[in-house]
Amino acid sequence: MRLKVEGWKEAGNPTGVHASASSASSASSTSLAALAAPPSSAAASSSTSRLDIDTLRGLACILLVSFHVVGVPDTGLRLPESHWLARINDALFYLRMPLFSFISGFVYAARPFQNHPGRFMQGKARRLLLPMLTLGTFYALVQRLTPGTNSDGVDNWWLLHIVPVAHFWFLESLFLIFLLVIALESLRMLARPGPFLLVFAVAALMFVFVRPPVYLGLAGATYLLPFFLSGLACRRFDIRSRRIRGLAAMLLLCALAWLATRDSEAVAGVLAGLVLSLSSAFLLLRSGWQVRWLAWIGGFSFAIYLMHVFFGAAARMFLNAIGVTDPYLHTLWGTAAGVLGPIAASYVIARSARLELWLLGKKPRPKVSLKTSSKTSSKGAPQP
Repeated sequence: MRLKVEGWKEAGNPTGVHASASSASSASSTSLAALAAPPSSAAASSSTSRLDIDTLRGLACILLVSFHVVGVPDTGLRLPESHWLARINDALFYLRMPLFSFISGFVYAARPFQNHPGRFMQGKARRLLLPMLTLGTFYALVQRLTPGTNSDGVDNWWLLHIVPVAHFWFLESLFLIFLLVIALESLRMLARPGPFLLVFAVAALMFVFVRPPVYLGLAGATYLLPFFLSGLACRRFDIRSRRIRGLAAMLLLCALAWLATRDSEAVAGVLAGLVLSLSSAFLLLRSGWQVRWLAWIGGFSFAIYLMHVFFGAAARMFLNAIGVTDPYLHTLWGTAAGVLGPIAASYVIARSARLELWLLGKKPRPKVSLKTSSKTSSKGAPQP
C-alpha cells in the first residue's frame, strides 16, 4: 500500500506508468519551485531567505538526478536491491518529491492567487503544461527510438500525456493542485488556521486511503497535495517556533522507528511515511541551511528537472560503450551530467525567446520599440 508516486522505474512517474504497471544565472533559468509563483524582490523577505530556498532546491535536484541514475533493479544501473546505493536510493523516496512540492507551496504563498483565475491559470499552463507537451513528447520519442535505453517507453500513444509520461507527471499534478487552490482561495479556506486544518486533514486522508487513477496526473496530485499545503502554511502562518521544530524532530524520529521495524505498506506505514516526509521538509526549511554551490544549482532546478534524464542516460550509455561498469563511477558521472547538462542547455535556450517559451515555459520577453529606447537614452538613463 506504499504509494511511490515518484515514478519508480527510470522515468520517475506516479505508479510507474509507461515504465511499469505497478511501479547561467537565475535570470537565464526557471526554478522548479518558482512555478508556484516566484516572489518579487518585495515579497521575498531577504536575499538570505532566497539562498535558503535555493539551497533546498539544489539538494532536491541532486537527490532526484541520482535517483534516476542509480535506478531500481530493472532500470538505471540495475543494481540488486541489497546494494547499499539501491537501499539509500529507496529510503530517500520520503524526501525527494515531497521536498519539491513543499517548497512549491512555500514559494506560492509569497504571491498567492487573488483574482483573475483565467489569467492565473493561463500563466500556470504556460509554465507547466507547455514544457510537458514539448519536452515530454520529445522524451517519449527518444526513449522509443534510441537503442540502449532502459524502457521502450509509451505503449499506447493515443494516451500520451493522458497517462503521464515519465517524470513529467509532476507538471500535470502541480497544475491540478493550482486548479484546486484557486477554488480554495476563493472560498477563503486557506486564509485562516481553522479552515486550513480541515482542508489539510482531508488531503492527508486522501493521501493515506485514496488511490485515484493516474490519468492527467490525478494520482500525483493526491500524493503531492499535503506537502504543497504544508509549505504554504509555513509561510502564510509563519510556522517556525522552537517548540514546533522540537515536535517535528520528535515526530521524525518516531516515524523513522516505525518504518524501520514495521510494514511500510500498511495504513500505519503510509501515515508514518507522510509524517516523516512532512517533518523532514519542515526541519530542512527552518534549519536556515545555506550552501552557495547548492543554491546555484537550485537556481536552475526547473531546467534540471525537465532535462536531467537526457544527460544522465547519455552519460550511462557512453560509459557502457567505453567499457566502464563501476557503479560508483556511473553514479558520479551520471549525476554530474544530469545536473550540469541542463544548466548548460539553459544558457543555450536563453539565447532564444521562443525556445525559452516552448521548452521552459518562460513568459515572452516584452519588445522594446526604438522610439522608447531613444527617449530613454536621451534622458541619460541606461538602455534596457
